[in-house]
Amino acid sequence: MKGHIVHDGKQPKRLRTATAATIAILGLSCQAATAEDELEEKVLDTIIVYGVHEDDGYAPLVSSVATKAPADLIDTPQSITVITRQQIEDRNFFTVGEALQQVTSVTVMPFDGTNTDYRARGFVLDLAYDGIPAAFSSGIQEFDLSIYERIEVLRGPSGLFRGAGSPGGLVNYVRKRGLDEFEISSALSVGTWNNYRAEFDVGGSLDKAGRLRSRVVASHQDRDHFAEGTSNRKSVGYGALDFDLTPTTTIGASFTYQDNETHNPYTGQPAYEDDSFLDFSRDFSATPDWNLFTFESSEVAAELKQRLGRWTIQLRAMSQDQDKFYTDAFISPRTGVDADTLTAQYNRRRGDLDYEKHGVDAYATGPFRLFGREHWLTLGYTKEWRDSEFFFLNASQAAGVSILDPDGIEPPTDPYASGSVSELEQDGFYGQVRLSLVDRLTVLLGARVGDYLRTSRRIAPSTPTDPRILMEENGEITPNAGVVYNLTGNLNAYASYAEIFVPQSARQANGDTLDPRIGEQWEVGLKGRFFGGGMTATAAVFRSRDRNRALSDPANPGFFLPAGLVRIEGFEIEVTGSPLAGLDLNVGYSNVKTFYEVSTLPEGTVFANNEPRHLFKAYARYEPASLGGAFGAVGVTAQSSVLGGGVEGLREQDGYALANLQVGYRFGDNIRAFLSVNNLFDKTYYARVGPINTYNYFGEPRNVMLTIRSRY
Repeated sequence: MKGHIVHDGKQPKRLRTATAATIAILGLSCQAATAEDELEEKVLDTIIVYGVHEDDGYAPLVSSVATKAPADLIDTPQSITVITRQQIEDRNFFTVGEALQQVTSVTVMPFDGTNTDYRARGFVLDLAYDGIPAAFSSGIQEFDLSIYERIEVLRGPSGLFRGAGSPGGLVNYVRKRGLDEFEISSALSVGTWNNYRAEFDVGGSLDKAGRLRSRVVASHQDRDHFAEGTSNRKSVGYGALDFDLTPTTTIGASFTYQDNETHNPYTGQPAYEDDSFLDFSRDFSATPDWNLFTFESSEVAAELKQRLGRWTIQLRAMSQDQDKFYTDAFISPRTGVDADTLTAQYNRRRGDLDYEKHGVDAYATGPFRLFGREHWLTLGYTKEWRDSEFFFLNASQAAGVSILDPDGIEPPTDPYASGSVSELEQDGFYGQVRLSLVDRLTVLLGARVGDYLRTSRRIAPSTPTDPRILMEENGEITPNAGVVYNLTGNLNAYASYAEIFVPQSARQANGDTLDPRIGEQWEVGLKGRFFGGGMTATAAVFRSRDRNRALSDPANPGFFLPAGLVRIEGFEIEVTGSPLAGLDLNVGYSNVKTFYEVSTLPEGTVFANNEPRHLFKAYARYEPASLGGAFGAVGVTAQSSVLGGGVEGLREQDGYALANLQVGYRFGDNIRAFLSVNNLFDKTYYARVGPINTYNYFGEPRNVMLTIRSRY
């Protein structure tokens, strides 16, 4: 939007130019072009634009997570937060969980000792890779943050481009591309609990004309944990090439490999049999030191971009493979610790999983003229499929084990007892049109028509079976609509409606499978840019429903009715950017209420027990020129109480606040060093409240990390 795109004054000249060209070429305002505008656009058409990853800083201008083609954030009628590469490096984020922890309304919880679970507006967040939907939600092993240029977080249903998935929202990972100018950067870190990390990133043009661009990223981290006996090692390698076949045709490819090994992963503490907290010291672990989780992950991605005037045809494909092995012992579900003897019953298990997920996303996007005005159209097709092979052993239990000496439990060594294969496939056609009705009013209309199929079968050592259909939907229509009105200058008002569907396997008494759950959301809000475009502010009010949930059929025991209903409502406020020279801000507050409206539980019962009603996050970084290179930052997060998997009044986490501090110095233009202190006041709290046997995670105690970053 020409009237809305303002430089933030912090990007290098070549990045500002590329960003401005991106916005102008895409015609985000959809306003009627004057003769002068048309001439400018023709000139800009000759500029090669490599992607929105060049839009950096604390007040990014565009995102593609809700529109495919990069669109101005304040012209997009849904709640979106973008974590840029500059923010990642300034705030010393190394994992996806660390980055998402600072996003407005997002709750990040420990999951299995190696991965984290991301939630927003009552549900987990789904995943996409450069816009390609993935057949997983959060809680799986993710690649290291070093390979990504930015992360885009959409809150609310994302069914238009995703298809089936969670109503909570979508996390889109945008990988690094080849660089047109030579650049090398590195980060070396050392911190509490023997935390050592090295990260290197180098790239540049491989020919004089700049047609072939490269990027290589490598990182390694070796660290212990505050919990006794827990350690983690992770190595990552990434390579990317982008090549201009012609002035209007670009192809690209990348390869990623990651190896991750966690010894005795910390899965929180159990509780007593009376459901009260064990409440031992934070470093206590009730699991044997032979517990082990390993992941070996790889990804191949490719893309083709063809520019036809102001239209773009984009084809992207991705294939990921992940081998997961684990062997562990943990306190049995539904049992706790005997308070008198400090003993418990342990389950022992071993598993080997091989996940393969593949995806394709193809779309065409560009302007068209109708009734004397310019509009924007996107048409596309996505397909994703996942195969998983799982071998599992549930060994005999160990009873009467002292939680003070779990190492006496023998590891399971018997052969695997079961095997299974599950397959998921979904595809669909989507379309979105952006109509400029009058100078200040834009309407967005979109829909997706898709199919979904999930099957499962047993393989040896289980008794082999034929594939069995678990869930199937055909011709499922997912609508999306929005309206944006320019109130004045750089201030927009908007309203939107979005849907997503969730297939179900439960059956009705007549034998039919339940209709899919439908997650739907209404949202209204304001978005604006201030301080010369250096700061973006948004405010949103939303109401969502998750309907058609399975509800027990009282007339037919063992069968279900699509009659359950969950309601989510709340509001969010977010401010990001630089209101004055040297000051960068990220501030967000969310108030989200989730409750059962129709259920077997009493009406009004809280639905999302792991998400706080109130969540506040703030970060301020100050680097004034008067200090000659010195800088400092302060971060604060605060939340209200959560029940989690606990018992009200007995085992829950009260509201709490955490503070982080960072101080550093910039040595010229190329090197900076800074010291980060997390949980500055060493607050003791539970990052997750789990059931009686495990997942009562203490949050990390105070810890320190020294990082040196360089760029040439």
